[in-house]
Amino acid sequence: MFQQRKNKRFSYKPRFQDSEEIKSKDDFETKWNKVKGNDKKRGSVLTSLPALIIMLVSLFVLIYILDGYIK
Repeated sequence: MFQQRKNKRFSYKPRFQDSEEIKSKDDFETKWNKVKGNDKKRGSVLTSLPALIIMLVSLFVLIYILDGYIK
């Protein structure tokens, strides 16, 4: 007698909605791939980790040699 009315559910799907959504997804993916591909910068050889370690070791060797001349 006092039952609440339930909302009706329809499985309505607009005709042109999917095409725009797919197009926008594809457009976003192409833009993302362009940005991601251009972001890859190759660093200089002098700023790579092995080169910096070699320079640090050679600096310590140079300091050791120069310290031997001072004494």
